[in-house]
Amino acid sequence: MSELRIKPSKTWVKQSLRLLHHEFRRGELTIIFLAIVLAVGTVFSLTGFSEQIKQAIITNSANTIAADRVLGSSRAIPTEYLDKSDSLSLNVASKILLDSMVFSGDNMLLSELDIISEKYPLRGEFLVKMSLDQEVPTSVSAPKQGTAYVEESILSRLNVKIGGTIEVGVLPLTIAGVIVEIPDRSYRMFVAGPAIFFNIKDIDKTQLIKPGSRVYYQYLFAGERDDIETFETWIKPQLNETQNWYDAKSAKNRLSKVLDSSEKFLSLASMLGIVLAAVAVAVASRRYGQRHQPMVAVFKALGASTSHVKKLYMLHWGLLSLISIIVGLIVGYMLMLAGVSAIESYLSLDESQLTFKPFVTAVITGLLCAIAFAIHPITELISTKPLDVIRGFSQSKLPRFGWHQVIPLLALFALLMLFSRDLIMSLSLLLGGILVSGILLLLGRLIMGAGRSAGAKAGKAWHLALANLKRRANENSVQLVSFTIAIQLLLLITVMKSSIIDEWQAQFPENTPNHYLLNIANEEIAPLQAFAEELNLDNQGFYPIFRGRLSAINGEKTVSVDDDDKGSSTTETDEAKEEEQDKPKERKGAGRELSLTWQEQLPLTNEVVEGQWWQIKETLPQVSMEKGMAERLDIKLGDELTFTIGTDEFTVPVTSIRDVDWKSRQLNFIMIFNEAAVIDIATTSISAWMISDQQKNEVYRFLSQYPTISIMDFGAIMKQLTSMIEQVSIAIELILVLVILAGSLVLVAQVQASMEERERELAILRTLGAKGSLLRNSVLFEFVALGAVAGLMASIAMEIAVFFLQTQVFEMSASFHFSYWLVGIVAGAGFVGIMGMLSCWRLLNMSSLTLIRRTM
Repeated sequence: MSELRIKPSKTWVKQSLRLLHHEFRRGELTIIFLAIVLAVGTVFSLTGFSEQIKQAIITNSANTIAADRVLGSSRAIPTEYLDKSDSLSLNVASKILLDSMVFSGDNMLLSELDIISEKYPLRGEFLVKMSLDQEVPTSVSAPKQGTAYVEESILSRLNVKIGGTIEVGVLPLTIAGVIVEIPDRSYRMFVAGPAIFFNIKDIDKTQLIKPGSRVYYQYLFAGERDDIETFETWIKPQLNETQNWYDAKSAKNRLSKVLDSSEKFLSLASMLGIVLAAVAVAVASRRYGQRHQPMVAVFKALGASTSHVKKLYMLHWGLLSLISIIVGLIVGYMLMLAGVSAIESYLSLDESQLTFKPFVTAVITGLLCAIAFAIHPITELISTKPLDVIRGFSQSKLPRFGWHQVIPLLALFALLMLFSRDLIMSLSLLLGGILVSGILLLLGRLIMGAGRSAGAKAGKAWHLALANLKRRANENSVQLVSFTIAIQLLLLITVMKSSIIDEWQAQFPENTPNHYLLNIANEEIAPLQAFAEELNLDNQGFYPIFRGRLSAINGEKTVSVDDDDKGSSTTETDEAKEEEQDKPKERKGAGRELSLTWQEQLPLTNEVVEGQWWQIKETLPQVSMEKGMAERLDIKLGDELTFTIGTDEFTVPVTSIRDVDWKSRQLNFIMIFNEAAVIDIATTSISAWMISDQQKNEVYRFLSQYPTISIMDFGAIMKQLTSMIEQVSIAIELILVLVILAGSLVLVAQVQASMEERERELAILRTLGAKGSLLRNSVLFEFVALGAVAGLMASIAMEIAVFFLQTQVFEMSASFHFSYWLVGIVAGAGFVGIMGMLSCWRLLNMSSLTLIRRTM
């Protein structure tokens, strides 16, 4: 005592270290230690695991565009672009795309020509069979000069074999192999016909490229990530509107949408791990402060100053946090390795490297949690008064939501933003959590108050359980919030996983068309229809197609991309520019030619949301417009639209607006006319067929009679998408396991936080003669009731959070998940009940004397 009064500056370090050693040995720091270890370990494992998965998915997805980045252009790019890529040691490959008729003897076929350089592809594999009976295809690059690789349908449609000759332009090419897999096939959704690949050095010999030819150039770049990003930063400001720079995620195809959703989901899962970790630390730090109040009161009663106590506990907490963070990093690294090992057989992680991001994020998380979530409990602890030893600590209030919670909330928001860099997702989780917590604190008290009245009419065990809930309303309200948040986040991650994967899989239902037939002449429809019926091929019928441009809306000329280009000419004088600015701005149009059609019946996947669909044989010309385009162009019912087709123009009123399911594999259109509007317009048709592998050759032989019909095999693209979806699904499931583990540990920590008070209650009840069965049942029923209420509230909170995430983050249609409410209630009651019983089992089996001694 005298040492504390006289030389406190020399004792606080020793006392802090002695206290840390003593409590570690007795196991008093188990909860707070595990909470911080959980926080750091969860964040490290989830961040590291999801980062490696993201890298692997992005690396694998680069195979789908045959490069890390692609620059597309309608013209050859300046040489300075290539010089810059050379200076950064990037690999570069070139590809030229154009459509042309190909001949073999008397047979001809409209085909897509892919003219490639020697280094193609830079990512992925270009697989070719050198003979039809070759079982394992060969990975190749560009064919030798004078040779070509062709898709298999070319052979039957041109009646030619491998080793035979086809004529491309004026150049004869020898077929050297049959294409099995094209790495960047998914980028082009609709093509003129089956693909023919030949060497870029042969392009001049074909004499196909002439002034006015429709040619598209692609430049493929690959290299180290930093070099690619440096080149991207340099080249982007120099690109014009005719050039398109993209990676696998921004390629604007179905695969890019899958990648975007999967990356957001992996970020969401890791963010939920951060929230769970923060909840665990908050629970443990509150218990830490309460448990040390008697010790602080004794210190002060013996003469220790507030400064002495502050330094003692700051050092004590700091050392505890440091040890916990180090152990958490080790545990997190081991969990990450376990996850990586489990997924290696499904997703190639060879090129994925662990960066410093998981380490930095985990350490920052540990420090923020240890500081932000401990400020209030430790402040309250240090301010404990010596007289509290005499008065007891029953009057000390539990922390409720108020200004003291601002620092933890700001810290949590900082962690969410640090990891996700997504303001909407971070705010959705944070504000949703605050809303849920506030509602729970109110409803929890009401439910527990009502429960006591109901318990009076129930059996003794239920009566005692519900009375305990009411008596510990403050403590149970905090427990309820913690249980609810943990259960909500677990439900949220499960529901979002199911929603995303279901949406992906819904894009490819059974009998999804895998071939598209284009350029079908009107006289060819009947024989094609008869052939499809003979082979019993599933198809979506025949849609007439013509190309046209929306040139005016209500008489106002619309702006096209070409007009914008002309307006930006560098030779324009200042006077001309001023005159142009004085002119009224023209109305925004679609900016490109549209594929247009006419139909008498409303397509299956379309729904009229405004106006009415026309009657069959309606004589008044009309047009129906897709909802999204109507909103973008500010078009309403009754507006007059003028279309330009070649040199002809015609005007029709908008009589209906449709909601279109673009994610379905059905043929959909932005504009649909009735027959009266386009009766004098020449059209071709398009159709979507489901063709099995066994039927392919027969279909191709039949189509050889119609060389102008183009057929696109979508099966290979579907295979690419399905493979990527399977990889992402497995990654999501493994991360879900880690999040469930984190949530489970949060529930255990919260149950453990109430053990000391339960010891005192059990000691009193034992002394009063309560039977063991009554005590066991009352404890079980108390936890079951608490878990069921938490499960119900978690289900409601989950539904709200899912709604915002689906509509605002993932751009999905909102859906209701009542079945998960039952899962939440049952799982909450069962899990919390079981964990509560397991945690209290040792206490329930202790004798009255032992319990009294432990609570003295």
